[in-house]
Amino acid sequence: MNTAKQNVKERLAVSTDVKAIRVIEKLLNLAISAEADEIFFEPSDDFNVSFRAGNEVKNKFSLPMKIAPAILDGLRALARENGGKFKQEFNGYKIIFSLTISGGRFIINLHKENFSLVNLNRLGLSGKNLELVKNNLAKKKGLTLVLGEFNSGRTTTLYSFLHYLSNPGLNLATLENEVIFDLPEINQSRLDPLSGYNFAQGLNSLRRQDIDGAMIAEIIDRETAEAAMHLAAAGHFVMAGLHARDLPAALSFFHDLAIPLRLFSDTAGLVIRQSLAEKNCPHCLKERRVGSDNLKRLAAKINLKKLLTRLKRDKIVSEKIKNPEDLVFYKSAGCPSCHNSGAAGKIGIFEVLEITPEVKDLIKTGHFSAINQEFAKQGAYSLAEDALIKALSALITIDTVLEILK
Repeated sequence: MNTAKQNVKERLAVSTDVKAIRVIEKLLNLAISAEADEIFFEPSDDFNVSFRAGNEVKNKFSLPMKIAPAILDGLRALARENGGKFKQEFNGYKIIFSLTISGGRFIINLHKENFSLVNLNRLGLSGKNLELVKNNLAKKKGLTLVLGEFNSGRTTTLYSFLHYLSNPGLNLATLENEVIFDLPEINQSRLDPLSGYNFAQGLNSLRRQDIDGAMIAEIIDRETAEAAMHLAAAGHFVMAGLHARDLPAALSFFHDLAIPLRLFSDTAGLVIRQSLAEKNCPHCLKERRVGSDNLKRLAAKINLKKLLTRLKRDKIVSEKIKNPEDLVFYKSAGCPSCHNSGAAGKIGIFEVLEITPEVKDLIKTGHFSAINQEFAKQGAYSLAEDALIKALSALITIDTVLEILK
């Protein structure tokens, strides 16, 4: 099995200071052990290094300034290799390191690759949400849009759709900045903007091919958005990611790009909004009452009595629960199984929005603010409500729900 040290040495060889190589490989291994999402290198008066895991910044280090130039030279050398991305084997996973340089700040993003993570049934979709997604995938037509902000798990969701659909009789293709997961039986294309092969160009190429469906990792501009919608209008199944907080924000984005909203409403079949949360370790769960202050914070954002009626109807909570004050939540205390962190990986929080005729009319007429009300009428659970359901199921903490509600 390759170690981070071997990986770094192979790329930096003898051109980088040996001490710097040792420091870089040690930091990479520490970040993996800490299940960090990002490593930050910030040279200022001191040479500071920190890890971000979820919403928490931890493991802060101050390194001697005299070693900073050698480490930064080493990081620059890594950035020149394969667009700043490289992989390392670790406990049966592949860890993908992606390095970017912004001003004087160096950031390494860590992504854990494992096919069990892209299984549709393990994303965190459940109940009606999972049913809507599976029904939509079975249709194999129209545009499915996956919304989320940075580190929300959009790419993992898109890959799970491909993995679910994959079979020898279906001709599927992808357009990606970087091929993160290698999926057999799918034609995966890595974009190369420097040579002119961008999302829009790739999509126009796909329109001339005999494909059944395509995955576009991210819609970033007007050309890409219009090409994706035209591909869907031509009868192909298109799955695309978009950096947006929710559907009204996505529609505003399309409107600002001067894309006819009728084109979106005519081609869209499903919009999925998502976030990513830390899962509770199942081995050290402890009951935790919500507390009056937190209950008020929840009630300010969610109609708890109305939600409680729906949760009973859908058999998510017991009929014995009479009032919101009776709800029980959980938090993991920490144990050897989770290295005393209380966490056991990540889980998706979802809002699945079917683009019905009523929603299409709202989109075409520009009534974006009424869209969420329409989804509520249809009985869909919002992102915050899905988070609350997962908290009641002991999957996440109530603190995570309150963070989402901010």
